[in-house]
Amino acid sequence: MTAEPLTLRQALLESRIRLSSCSDSPAIDAEWLWSHALRRSRVWLMAHSEWLLTPAEQARGESLVSRRQEGYSVAHLCGECEFLDFSVRLTPQVLVPRPETELLAEQALRGLPRRARILEWGTGSGVLALALALARPDCRILALDQSRTAIKLAQSNALRLRLTNIRFMQGDWRCRWPGSTFDLILANPPYVALHDPHLQSPGVCREPRHALVAPVRGTQAIRILAVKARRHVHRRTRLLLEHGADQGDVCRKIVERAGWGRSKTLADLPGLPRACLASH
Repeated sequence: MTAEPLTLRQALLESRIRLSSCSDSPAIDAEWLWSHALRRSRVWLMAHSEWLLTPAEQARGESLVSRRQEGYSVAHLCGECEFLDFSVRLTPQVLVPRPETELLAEQALRGLPRRARILEWGTGSGVLALALALARPDCRILALDQSRTAIKLAQSNALRLRLTNIRFMQGDWRCRWPGSTFDLILANPPYVALHDPHLQSPGVCREPRHALVAPVRGTQAIRILAVKARRHVHRRTRLLLEHGADQGDVCRKIVERAGWGRSKTLADLPGLPRACLASH
């Protein structure tokens, strides 16, 4: 006996129930997933709650909900996410941009000189470089990542936004940086310790490990970047690094031991230490 087709209202309700055990926002998640499955906007969903799903539509939507229950993020499943006032495409090989990463973009733009030269390490989908390039078309940005897949994705996002003031290059923590000095060096490096229990939490367990985990209790990438960046400074160069909420003090010590003159910890909206800003 063939089951009766579900209405969109029924599908959304069932999905919210299924996602309530793995998401803090099951209703919103359900709307995004079904919007993606039906290739319609969320506004369309609200206006067509009695839409009868075809078997193919129902299968697509339920498959997405099941994968969300397995720990995949909505952004990865839908293949895109919003960052500040623009959207980017994503793949499972790059991190989903976090709200705390917006802090880096906002801080980076403060006091940025005209025609600034900027280096970003670990660009991933490119959101930080894209945000700076959109806000300051006069600046020239070099964005690096160790992943060839990430670089190709970031390039495609820049192309979609018609940005021409970013140069993308593949390279790991130890690669040689082209250019003599930069006005700003920023990074959202791997800073999670190998056995940190947060790696098993929903929304994190399916993220790419190479972009999250660093040796020496999560600080190795920060140490390398702090030292390496010192070779590319002039007297007004700033260094801006995202770090874990419990790494504020240790990150400041690392950058100061690397030779940076002054540093301070920046807090996110909930008041947690999230970034270190240092100057030459």
